[in-house]
Amino acid sequence: QGPMVYKGVVFNEMKGAYSSATAVLGKKSQLSLYPDTTYGVNSGGDPTAIPDLSYDYFKDFHARYYHPSNARIVFYGDDDPEERLSILEKYLGQFDRIEVKSQIALQPRWSEPKRIVETYASSEAEAGKKTSMMTVNWMTDELSDPVTVLALNVLEHILVGNPAAPLRKALIDSGLGEGLTGSGLVEDMKQPYWTVGLKGIDEKDADVVETLILATLERLATEGVDKETVEAAVNSLEFAMRENNTGSFPRGISLMFRSMRTWLHGGNPLEPLSFEAPLSALKERLAKGERVFEDLIRSQLVDNKHRTTVLLKADASQAAREAAQERERLDAAQRAMSPEALELVKETTTKLKELQETPDKPEDLAKIPTLTLEDLPRVNKSIPIERESIGGVRSFTHALATNGVLYLDFGFDMHALPGNLLPLVPLFARALLQTGTSKQDFVSLTQRIGRSTGGIGFQRINSTRTDGASTAAWLMLRGKAVPDKAGELLAIIHDVLTDAQLGNRDRIRQMVLEAKAGFESSLAG
Repeated sequence: QGPMVYKGVVFNEMKGAYSSATAVLGKKSQLSLYPDTTYGVNSGGDPTAIPDLSYDYFKDFHARYYHPSNARIVFYGDDDPEERLSILEKYLGQFDRIEVKSQIALQPRWSEPKRIVETYASSEAEAGKKTSMMTVNWMTDELSDPVTVLALNVLEHILVGNPAAPLRKALIDSGLGEGLTGSGLVEDMKQPYWTVGLKGIDEKDADVVETLILATLERLATEGVDKETVEAAVNSLEFAMRENNTGSFPRGISLMFRSMRTWLHGGNPLEPLSFEAPLSALKERLAKGERVFEDLIRSQLVDNKHRTTVLLKADASQAAREAAQERERLDAAQRAMSPEALELVKETTTKLKELQETPDKPEDLAKIPTLTLEDLPRVNKSIPIERESIGGVRSFTHALATNGVLYLDFGFDMHALPGNLLPLVPLFARALLQTGTSKQDFVSLTQRIGRSTGGIGFQRINSTRTDGASTAAWLMLRGKAVPDKAGELLAIIHDVLTDAQLGNRDRIRQMVLEAKAGFESSLAG
């Protein structure tokens, strides 16, 4: 009889999630604020707790909480409402309504901040290496006022939304860490929370980082937030809301997730989708000179004692220790089993494997919704294009409905670069936008971009040409603005292309460290 092992899709998935230090820090930060509610446990399951889940409890939980009586159903599109009701009847008619108590309790507030120290498995836990990371976290008030919700989103952009944001800049300029961690405002909760910190720190500097965060917030609350920073943040968020560009992510699903922020807690599902009234109210308050963001910093962060500081330290022996604990747990369970019980485990495992490897019946496969060729358009969508040459440079214009937004791309052929410089292109592109110009430091330049445009950035495009014999490699400078700001968009692009301060070594070094931290997080994740 060989040694038993744990097998399970979710079990292995959550083990993978816990192998990422950044993910562990994010989860520990959330759990630390809500110890008395469902937000205080890992929704995906802690790998050490998953084996305790019995099949009967699993079935009972599913029957109660995954019942249609606990569902929120969303349709998106211009299809016939009567057909929608018919579809619902087909599925919901199979069930009887039950009462489901799925309301999430409020987390009681505490009066003093808490400090939590955790570890993560790492082979780099060596003396002298900055392998620790930390966050400072606040549970905010339960949010029911759309204006306050919008203002908190703007505040996130003000504090950490770009490299020139005052809190983010203070942390990076300190040299205490390699990159920002913590995602700012997390509003998909009944009581949202705010989180920010640094990765790549020396654990001895955790108190210094915490003090820097709190002191920066205190200074902003007392002295005020720069008006140009506020204007840029409001404009950036307004542009994003009006553009409503979800990229390749389906817009309907994006709207559904947004509506759940209120709907799941008994609120109006349409409220998070409507921004005109809250935006007008916020602008009106700002026009009157109200200290909207300073007051929010004070009430939700500086004076908010429901706060945790979470320090995550590297532990070189943790992986081996956890593996040994898991092995001992399994061995103890195996030793306690009778021969009959062991045989039952063997038989059940064999049956499960056979079930997994048996092809599904055609009638069962037919129950799964699928797309067929008939569901697809027979003709590719035609994109209008006008070609011309401007000063010897090829130009392409696409007349499309864009909600009044002008999109402008400049393409630079990377074949002009020698191969040894290609790895530096991402850093070079970032430096063009984040080192400032001879007339504006990078903070002022970032504010200018935020005030006048919907954003400017770079993207690399690499592809095989249709002839299959060569490649296309372009660095695209992409900007967007409303038409009456097109001149300023072009002026900014001109400045960053011709006057970027690429000799700013300190700023370049900061960007390299941030990129390094980002790469490490992506590899671990």
